[in-house]
Amino acid sequence: MDAEKKLNIAAGLVFVLILLIAVVPYRASLSTRATVVELGRIQNREEKFEQLIDALRDAETGQRGYLITAKDSYLEPYHVALGEIPDARGALLQMAEAQPQELAALEEIFRMVELKLKDMAYMIEVRRAKGLALAEPVIAVERGKEYMDALRQLIAVQQAHLANRRGELRQELERKSQDAFAVEVGATVANLLLLALLMVAMTRVLKARQATAALVQETANTLGRSAAEAERRNVQMEVSAEMLQALGSISSSAETSRIIASYCAKLLPGMSGTVYLYRSSRDLLEAQASWGNSSSSVEQLEPKDCWALKRGRAHATRNAGDLCCAHYAPQAVFPVGRLCIPLVTQGEVIGLIYFEGLAEDEASLKAQQQMLDRLTEQIALALSNVRLRETLRMQSIIDPLTGLFNRRYMDETLRRELGRTERKGLPLSLIVLDLDHFKRVNDTFGHDAGDLLLKSVANQVRDNIRESDLACRFGGEELVLILPECDLATALGRAEKIRVAIASIDLLHAGQRLAAPTASFGVSQFPLHGADATALLKAADQALYRAKHSGRNRVVQAEA
Repeated sequence: MDAEKKLNIAAGLVFVLILLIAVVPYRASLSTRATVVELGRIQNREEKFEQLIDALRDAETGQRGYLITAKDSYLEPYHVALGEIPDARGALLQMAEAQPQELAALEEIFRMVELKLKDMAYMIEVRRAKGLALAEPVIAVERGKEYMDALRQLIAVQQAHLANRRGELRQELERKSQDAFAVEVGATVANLLLLALLMVAMTRVLKARQATAALVQETANTLGRSAAEAERRNVQMEVSAEMLQALGSISSSAETSRIIASYCAKLLPGMSGTVYLYRSSRDLLEAQASWGNSSSSVEQLEPKDCWALKRGRAHATRNAGDLCCAHYAPQAVFPVGRLCIPLVTQGEVIGLIYFEGLAEDEASLKAQQQMLDRLTEQIALALSNVRLRETLRMQSIIDPLTGLFNRRYMDETLRRELGRTERKGLPLSLIVLDLDHFKRVNDTFGHDAGDLLLKSVANQVRDNIRESDLACRFGGEELVLILPECDLATALGRAEKIRVAIASIDLLHAGQRLAAPTASFGVSQFPLHGADATALLKAADQALYRAKHSGRNRVVQAEA
């Protein structure tokens, strides 16, 4: 085989390996994305288990209130929970993997849920039919507690399995990044060896084939660019994986700006950019994160100001003669190219990323834009997941009718605030208020009028408390206010102010004016009226009942 044929074979092998190097990062990206999606699916299953337990706790709360008071209004959380449990069950079954052990575990969990629900329904029926005295022996058996304890244990086992799987997936993500790096390094070394052989062959025919020198130079340049590109892609993959992990570990949109800016500066050296997200009103986009020195970046822009948003796809501007977006000056000198890419997830545009500093040659520009498209897609998916987690968190702690915190969040916060108050030796007061004759409003004007009144009362409460105070809907028409670092005298004054504000509410519903509402208040202070959350709440509740029995529309403090 002559030297020319050897040279051709070596060159062919080099180009084949170059093509393989180009394929490896893409395949690694697909594998990494699949792992990230699986991590999200596991997190959704964990949240559904938490939703199932929370619904059962709410049902227990409503049942307990009814057993004590025999008032149907206390069953509202119970009925709401009955509606949420089938949804949680269906979601868990839909997301379950087709493994016999997992399906059997889910069936056992749902069997215990049914037993728990039947037990609660039975005790409610016994209380309704026979009264508290005859229901007490049934309640004392505590079958419901046994079912709940068994459920917690079963769900804890499933959550432990999911946590282990999540850890395995994260290790797998790190392993895949390391494997991709090893493959690329190996391919680069092989290319360098082939280049060495190629150089030897070309030296032998250099005198006879002057044109071979040009081929050697071109091959060398290609290998150099390939090696640099492989290294750059490897770094991008590692930094992208780190960014996705960081974004996957947070639950608030407020934390995303610093993370995105930090990692984009690493991923895109020499480039500047800004991430814009739609406001909730979707009339403006606001800058959420910036990196580099973006000379044309603005704090706000309208959707009509960007061609990428109007056309629904990426839009590049390389000189002043191109079609320029209105959010930067078209008459300005263009030292660098600009690119706008919409942030799209599940068919919805949630924002925009603006880049400055595009490559000048066409080949580099095409590769760069493909990389920016992938980066934008990853950021859009991560931001969507963060927003979803934030929405789920707010839905789990906010009462949807009044916008106040729900009872679950109140229980958590009261215990936490009492611990902090006790450590610092500061006072804490509790206000329990209940609307007078609320049932009469529902019976006379309908439930829509009752809902309107509850919303108005919630607004008055929010307007008359401090930012550090916490207003919660305890159930039905009963609200609880937690006042950290507030003594009894101040709390009584605050309650009186709210009472007057509620009495001033003037509402029209369906052309009819509702009677001026009033409310009764019970006020207690830690540790004067109770050493824990249960005792403090009970003291305020008893004061509220005394206010009711004393004529309503008044503030009564708890008895020491």
